[in-house]
Amino acid sequence: MQLKKVGEFGLIDTISRLTARHNPSVIKGIGDDAAVIRQGVSDCLLVTTDTLVEDIHFILCQTTPYLLGKKCVSVNFSDIAAMGGVPRYYTVSLSVPAETPCGFVTSLYRGMDSQAKRFSWAEIPRERAAEYPYR
Repeated sequence: MQLKKVGEFGLIDTISRLTARHNPSVIKGIGDDAAVIRQGVSDCLLVTTDTLVEDIHFILCQTTPYLLGKKCVSVNFSDIAAMGGVPRYYTVSLSVPAETPCGFVTSLYRGMDSQAKRFSWAEIPRERAAEYPYR
C-alpha cells in the first residue's frame, strides 16, 4: 500500500505500533505536536521536529531563504506553544542538494537566528546532511 493511501495519521499509527516501548519517563510520544518527557518530579521536556518539504510546505520561488528560515523556527515554536511549553532550544536537520549556493544556506540560517532571538531560543549545533557525493 502506498503512503498517500495510508495518510499521515495512518502512518503515525503504524510507526507507533512498531516502536512502542514502555518508558515511564515518556508521558506522550508520537502523534501529538510534541513529545512530553518527564524530567524530575515536576518538570517536563517538550521535544518536536517538523520537516518542511519544498512544494508541500513552501514554494521556493515564492519566498526567500531568510523568510523560509523564519518559518522553520516558527512551526516548531508553534508546536511547543500548542503543548503549553516555553521554547528554549532548537536543532536543525538540513537536507539540500550539493549544488545549493552557500549564500542560500547562510540566508536561511540568518532567518532562523532572527526568529529564534525573538523567543530567546538557542540552536544546539550538530551535523548537517547534504546530498552525496560532493563534487
